[in-house]
This record gives sequence, structure tokens and C-alpha cells, in this order.
Amino acid sequence: METDDVGKLQKEIRSLKKQVERLEASRATFELMVDRNDNLLSRQLELSQHQAEELNRINLLADSALDLTKAGYWHVPLDGSGWHNSSERAARIYGHPPSPGHRYHEDFWAANVRAGDEAAAKVTMENFAAVVAGTIPVYDVTYAYKRPIDGRIVWIHSLGHVAKDADGKPTDIYGVSQDITEFKRLETEFRLAMQKAEDATRAKSAFLANMSHEIRTPMNAILGLSHLALKTPLNPKQRDYVSKVHNAGTSLLSIINDILDFSKIEADKLDIETTDFQLDEVISTVTTLTAQKAHDKGLEFLIHVAPAIPEQLLGDPLRLGQILTNFVNNAIKFTERGEIGLNIDLLERTGEKVQLKFSVRDTGIGMTREHAAKLFQPFSQADMSTTRKHGGTGLGLSISRKLAELMGGRTWLESEPGVGSTFIFTVWLEVGSAAGSGKIVPEKLSRLRVLIVDDNAVAREILQEPLSAVASRVDTVASGKEALAAIIEKDPAEPYDIVFMDWRMPGMDGLETSRQIKSNETLQHQPAIVLVTAFGREEVREEAERLQLDGFLVKPVTKSTIVDTLVNVFAADSDETVTTDEGEQALRLRGARILLTEDNEINQQIAVELLEGAGATVKVAYNGREAVDILSKGPQPPPFDVVLMDLQMPEMDGYQATAKLRSDARFAALPIIAMTAHATIEEKQRCLAAGMNDHISKPVDPSALFETVARYYRSAPGTSASVPGIANTSDPAVKTAGIPMEESRADNLEIPTVEGLNSAEGLLRVAGNRKLYWKLLRQFSVQQSEAPGQITELLKAGDRPAAERTAHTVKGVAGNLGVKTVQLAAGELEKAIHDGADAARLESLRQQFATVLTPFVDRLRAALGEEPVSPPAPKTMVVNPAQLKLVLEQMTRHLAEFDAAACDCLEANRGVFASFFSAEEFGKFEQQVQGYAFGEALAQLEQAARTPYG
Repeated sequence: METDDVGKLQKEIRSLKKQVERLEASRATFELMVDRNDNLLSRQLELSQHQAEELNRINLLADSALDLTKAGYWHVPLDGSGWHNSSERAARIYGHPPSPGHRYHEDFWAANVRAGDEAAAKVTMENFAAVVAGTIPVYDVTYAYKRPIDGRIVWIHSLGHVAKDADGKPTDIYGVSQDITEFKRLETEFRLAMQKAEDATRAKSAFLANMSHEIRTPMNAILGLSHLALKTPLNPKQRDYVSKVHNAGTSLLSIINDILDFSKIEADKLDIETTDFQLDEVISTVTTLTAQKAHDKGLEFLIHVAPAIPEQLLGDPLRLGQILTNFVNNAIKFTERGEIGLNIDLLERTGEKVQLKFSVRDTGIGMTREHAAKLFQPFSQADMSTTRKHGGTGLGLSISRKLAELMGGRTWLESEPGVGSTFIFTVWLEVGSAAGSGKIVPEKLSRLRVLIVDDNAVAREILQEPLSAVASRVDTVASGKEALAAIIEKDPAEPYDIVFMDWRMPGMDGLETSRQIKSNETLQHQPAIVLVTAFGREEVREEAERLQLDGFLVKPVTKSTIVDTLVNVFAADSDETVTTDEGEQALRLRGARILLTEDNEINQQIAVELLEGAGATVKVAYNGREAVDILSKGPQPPPFDVVLMDLQMPEMDGYQATAKLRSDARFAALPIIAMTAHATIEEKQRCLAAGMNDHISKPVDPSALFETVARYYRSAPGTSASVPGIANTSDPAVKTAGIPMEESRADNLEIPTVEGLNSAEGLLRVAGNRKLYWKLLRQFSVQQSEAPGQITELLKAGDRPAAERTAHTVKGVAGNLGVKTVQLAAGELEKAIHDGADAARLESLRQQFATVLTPFVDRLRAALGEEPVSPPAPKTMVVNPAQLKLVLEQMTRHLAEFDAAACDCLEANRGVFASFFSAEEFGKFEQQVQGYAFGEALAQLEQAARTPYG
């Protein structure tokens, strides 16, 4: 038993040992699993910690973004409860009072939206309903919100999207709202700033238009009167001076236009015209403006035009001339010695278009690449120190670059410091019609033999090229000695007909060479000699005249000036020379009957003389109302072919007069042409819209005037220049009416010296008529002295337009008489009235005006003295009825046309009028005529004519 027990016990012990071993194995496995789980848990904890940190970072960024953008989020459950939840930040933005969980009712929110802005609220509610219904994908609205906490209005931009369940039913809207009040404020300020900018632009345009009008009025006098002067007998020197004044005025006008239009350049609104022109005419204008400056600095100015370039072109000659003038002036400005060269080449011809290249070369200071890069920018120069040394605004090259681009070209510069610069630009132009204008070259010129004498090889080539196209043979030599030898050599068999002799040459100069040629008695054929010089000095010209040379040509020369010189020398009196341009225009206007509506006497004089010189007859109306009366109350159909209509006039302006006429069926087809100093494109369009047929800018370009009028007038065959119904005031027979008139001694009338009076300027405005100027001064002292008081009364009565016209009248009259201080004071007052200045400002300016005007009138009256008493009416004399009829017709015409010649007519025929009127009536009539009350005088004359006399 014991043995068995022991065995069993041993067996159990073995079994226990095995169990213990198994337990040990299980424990080891468990420990291994625990270790593995520990490691996994550790890794999971680390990952969770990293995710938590990342989540915190994202939340921080989100919070920062919401904070920086003043935004907060919200949630609207679509469960019908009517409540929504906001973030704390959203609640602050909306100014909501504290609420658990920031929970608020939708009606509360909607009421504050409507309180902010009713219209925006309506759009917001519609947008919310649409996003819930699914008709729009995103809730996106901007609305005003009245914050409950402080009553302040804020602007909110909200974005939201709809969450849906598995069935696609909307369950929630989640979104974000941003406070954009500051953006709205900036938007409003920006809109107001834009409005101010637009107002400033309109004010700038108005200022430019007014400046254009003010500048163009005196320019009209300069150009118009110089044009008329050129039609009078002048010696060559006078004609040269007046021509240069006219050309310079024309170019100045174009430059003024460009400066006034600089804002349009910036806005890409500058227009390029297309008109027929000759390149030689453009070059002639440029040289007139620039050559003297080159001469003054001792520079030789040379121009070369490629012979392949067509003579007639289509483009904008004024803009082209402006670029060239700018480039040449720059070259002269920066060149102290040497020469200036203008080369014009043909780059390409495609059909009826040509691309021309213009190069202006100088031997001046040149510039570095860095300096050159600054050019062609507005208000910029290569070296700003040159502004003080050489002057200039820095605008010219910028305008030139833009103008070249508008003509399809470009500009660039080639330069080397100390050597010189070449400014280059290209343009595309159309080829004009082959028919030219001006002088027809006589056939005899083609048989000429020509000798050119010049030490400058380039100058010889420039002369030789155009002469070779005209003459049969052209030879060149480089000195006076060579010229003498060549002339002597060719004299027996093939003598030279003409010599183009340079003045300044080394050794024997041109004058000495010419002297020896003229004094050489062995020559069988004495050639004509034309002195050519780059320096138009008077002493050179005078010496050439003493030597009885045949011509005087100032460089730079062009083909046109060369041909003109040949014509003047060889065919000056030949019937072969025909002038075609202005003569054709004159024929086209012969018989034209024109009603000129213009309130400015100088403008009247210029227009009347131009039109009458072209064969037209002209009647003058002083304002729109008078023009309407003349047409509507006169015979029908009206005895006028064209009406020229100024725009700015008293009583009735040009627009009102045109509207009045166009409303009358009798004048629906009557051509009305605007004639005004307002030259902007907008003004032209306004004229056309008002019913006018065309537009002529002042200062008046005679050719443009003739061409425009001719478009609306066609002379009938056999029409003469004398048309019944309108007096031709320029006809000497009409002026005198067959009765001799006393010769006026007006040229000897001394104009008094008065402080504030520029009599030289005033006399220029009346074409030097001293008698008329004296009368206008006396008239000013009487009629304008009460202007300050009149303006006060008109302003008190609330009649600002009349007050403005009164100031405008004084300004215009004072300007024409040369009373600058009064003109400026009246102009400031006129502008203030026009701009609607307050009463205090107007009274201050009115007092300044009176302070200037009254003392001047007192000084003027003292200088003029008492008005001379008219001589007593002559005793009644017996007058031939035919003679009386002629005198009365003459006076009627003068008075009807407000012609100052009425005064001369009265003085010359006092006895005739004394016999026509009673003594009392004669005194009254004489007073009216001498006081320029022509309307009243005409009424009295017509009344007396209806009463039987004799």
C-alpha cells in the first residue's frame, strides 16, 4: 500500500511538475503578450498625444483665422424649432446678449437684419429659403445688422452649406459670418473718391475748354490779321516777317492744342486727323520755327528728303510737324557747334501706304545709355540739371512718342556722349491725290544749267538732288575759286544760267565770289546768282541786295523753296506761273450770301474780310437773337446760302439760336456752321447734335473756312459777286456811294499814355486803326464805368446770367483794348459767378473789380479830355436827289451792319444829312451815330425816310 501510495504520490508530483512547467510556459507567454501590449499601448498613447497636439494647432489656426477676419461660425438645425447656435465669436460680432450655449431664436436675428437694411434683409431671407430648397448650392449673402447690445449697424458677409441625411433631406445648415463693416467703409470712401476724381476730371475738362477759348480768341486775331496782311502789298522783307509770324502762330496754336489735350493723351483719347498735305509744307513750317535758333548759335541746318517720297500725302501734318519741331529744337538746344541734319527716308511702300523714317541728327553733347533710358517719359529729361541750363518741361518727347505711336510708328534714340545724338521716329501715311497746288513749274526751267558752290559736301548733295530733277544739268564745286574757273570755262559754249552760292566758305566767301563774277566784263553770259546761307543775318541780306544778286535763300532748303526760287528768278512775270489754291477757293465762294453771327468786333472784321476777299457777300448779326430776327422777319426764302454761328454770345447763344431756327420749317435745310474758339471733339459733336451742319475752329484757318463754306454753297453759272439784298462792304463804290470822302488823318492821331493801358496791344486788335481805337476808349470810359454797380444790382435781383454776361463783356472789351488788369479782375468775377460762388466771395471779387476799373476809367477820362463838341449843323443846302439816295443807302448799310464806317460817312456828308433832317433831329442822329447807338440811329433814319422831304 505504501508503495502504491508512494508511486501515486510520485506520479502526482510529476503531474504537478508538468502543470507547473506548463504554467511557467503560460506565464512567459503572458508576460510576452503583456510586453507586446504595453509597447502597442505606448505607441497608441504617443500617437494620440501627437494627434491631440495637431488638433490643438489646427484649432489655434482656425481661431486665429476667425479672429483676424472678424468671423464666427453658427449652426441652424432644420428641425422646425426656430433656434440657432452661435460660436462665442459670432455672438460678439452680432452684438447678441449673453445666452446659454449662445442659443438665439431666428425671429430675433431676422428682426435685427430688417432693422439694419430692409432691402438687404429681403435678399438675405430669399437666399436662405433658396439654399434650403436646394435651388442654389451655397448660402452667400451680405446684409446690414443692428447689434442689439449697442444699436450699432454692422455689415455681415455670411456663407453656409446644407447638411442632408441618407434620404437627401436637409437637416442642418452650418456656416460662418464675417464682420465686413470696415470693408464697406473703404468701399464707400473709394466710391466717393472715384466720384471726386470724376468731378475733378469734368472740372479739368471744363478748365481746358475755357483755356482753349481764352487762348484761341487772341490767336484768332494774330493768325487772321497776319493772313489779311499777307494779302496786301508788301516788300519782300515785310512779307518774310509777316509770313513767319503767321507760320509761327499756326504752329503755336497746334502746340497749345497738344498741351491742352495732354490729359486726352493720358486717357488715350487724342485723335489723329487725316487730311491731304505736302511734306514740303510741313518742313517749311518746321524750319520757320527752328532755323533762326540754329542760325543764332552758328549751326548749319541741313535737310534731305528722299526723292522717292510722294509729294502728296494723307495724314496729320500738324502732329507730324510738332514731332519734327520738338526733335529739331532739342537738337539745337543741346548742340553748341557743328550742324543739325534732318533726313527723311522711305522705308516701305505697300499699296497706297508709305512708311517714312525721320532722323534728326546733331553734333551736340550726346548722352549715356542710362540717360537715354529716361527719355520719352513725361516730365523727365536725361539729366535734370539741363532743366536749369537748357530749359524745357520734359513733356515734348513724351508727347512725340505717343503721337508717333498713334500714327503707326515708334521712336528711338541713338547717341554717344561727346559725339552727338540721332532721334528717330517712323510713321505710316497714306499717299494723297496726285493733283498738287501752288505754282506750276514753267517748262523753261527744264533747260537750265546750274552750278552749286558750297564747301560742305552734304549741303552740295542736298541742293544737287532736287535741282537735278528740274534742270538739264547741275554741276558742283567746293570753293569760290573753283566756281570762278568753272563759270569762265563754260561761258563760251554752255554757260551757266544760275549759280547757287554758299555765303560762308573758307578763303573766298560767297559775297566776294559773287562780286568778282558780277564785275567780270569778259563773261558773255552773266549767270543769275542766288546767295545760300545758313545764317539769315541782315547785313548779309543787305550786302546781297547791294550787289544786286538775284535771290537770297536761307538754309535749310527744300525742293519747294528751290523751285520757288527758280520760278521767281526766271518766270516771275511769266504767264506760265499759275497760282491755283486760293484762287480756286475764291471762285467757289463768288456770289455766296453769308449771315455771320458773331459778337466780337475783331472776329467780325477777320471773317468779313476773308469771306469778301473770296467773293462772298456778308451780313453781320451781333448775337443769336438778331440772327433769328433777320432770318424770320426778312424776305422768304431767306437771302442767305450759309449761316456762320458763334456759340458764346449775349442774349441768345449759338445753340439756342440754332434750336429756334431748326424748329421753323422754313429754315430746316439752311446750312448752319458753328464758328467758335471751342475746338474740342466733344464740342464738335455737341454742335452737330444741336442741329448745326459743321464746325470751324478759331483761330480761323482761311483755307478751312473756304473749304467748309464751299461744301454747303454751290455757285450758279454766271453768278456775279454782286448779289442784291446784301451790301458788299468791301466794295469801294459802296463805301463812297459816288461821293468823295475826306481823307482821314487817323494815322497821325496820338494815343494817350494811361497807366494800365497797353495801347500797342490794343491797336493790334483794331488793325492799327487809331481813330477807331480812340473812339473805343472813349466808349469804354462811358459804357463800362458803371459795370460794378450794375453787377451788384443784377446779383441782388437774382439774375446771375446777366451779371455773368456783364462781367464777360467788360473782360472782352478790356482785353481787346489792352487793359490787362481790368480784364483779369473781370474774368475772375465772371468765373466766380459762373461757378456759383457764395455772396461773400462775389462781393469780395466785385470790390476788387471796382477797385481796378474805377481808377482806370478816371485816368482814361482825364487823358482823353472832354469829348469834342460836334460842329454846328451846316446850313441847309440843296442836294441832288440821286446823290441823297446814294448817301442814305450807304449809311443804312453801315448802320445795319454795325460798321464803324458810319461815323466817317456822317463826317464826310454832314451837309447832306443836315438837309435831310430837321436841326433837332440831326443833332439827335449825330449823337447816336457818334455814340455807336447804331440800332437807334437806323430806326431814326428809316423813320425819316418814310416821311416826305424836299
